Amino acid sequence: MKLVTNDYGCGTSSSILDYEIKDVVVVSETNFEHLFEQDDDLFLIGHDFLFYLWGNEDRIKKWIKYSEKHEIWLWCFERIDAIVPQWQQKSHFSLSIASKFCKRILACDEDDCDKYGFDWLPQWASKKFYDNRNRPIKIDKILFSGQAGIPEYKTRNLFLSELMQDKELSQKISITNTSRNMSWDQYIENLLQYNYILNPVGILKGMNTRAYESLYSGRFLFQHTAGNYKRHQTMLENNPGVLFFNDIRGFKEALKESQKMKPDSQSSYSLNSLQARMKSIGLEIK
Repeated sequence: MKLVTNDYGCGTSSSILDYEIKDVVVVSETNFEHLFEQDDDLFLIGHDFLFYLWGNEDRIKKWIKYSEKHEIWLWCFERIDAIVPQWQQKSHFSLSIASKFCKRILACDEDDCDKYGFDWLPQWASKKFYDNRNRPIKIDKILFSGQAGIPEYKTRNLFLSELMQDKELSQKISITNTSRNMSWDQYIENLLQYNYILNPVGILKGMNTRAYESLYSGRFLFQHTAGNYKRHQTMLENNPGVLFFNDIRGFKEALKESQKMKPDSQSSYSLNSLQARMKSIGLEIK
């Protein structure tokens, strides 16, 4: 089975392409016809970002014909019940079409798995963070590096605002960027300068690639949650590098707890790498 992904230059696609595996097909909105020439089972990475692949009747027919000979799987790595109404409309429409030819659908978001009964597949990260885990830590602060400030990140925005209004905590936090204004290499270099990574709730009820980037690197991950993350917390309950919290008070307690802990990058990587994730759903990739 081959993985099918866009090349975003960072994040989810880098978590595949940086492993330099052979079992991957890269597509874009202007270059995807080669996909139908594959003679293999396919695992589609993304139900909304890949919507262009089945966005008209001719392409749907191609997929139905392809599925007569090969299995097609689909992973919803973004939230199905998206926060922004127009996103949710596209998400549901895309999934309703894909379900006509996909034999198996998996999801990352905890609520989506509970609501729709899909198999759970958590995210993972680029192996570059594990390869560069021994880079020297230069800045003794807690890093936030990600998207914020726009309406869809309401929960994250409120938490960061509350954080920066706290006299004690604000002195310990470094917010280096709130948009994707760094190159992939710059983003990696920036993260590796810190020993503590803050990952506030975004638009997914689950852990994004940033969470696993932190763990692969042997850095402490402070993972903000919104409600019950039963699958993620069970999976990582014995990982000494991750601390879950749901509010400012919990964050302060997590900071104290981290002084007694030591991250284990080797275990974090081996248990949460691309290969480990594929093996957990019955796939072997090369």
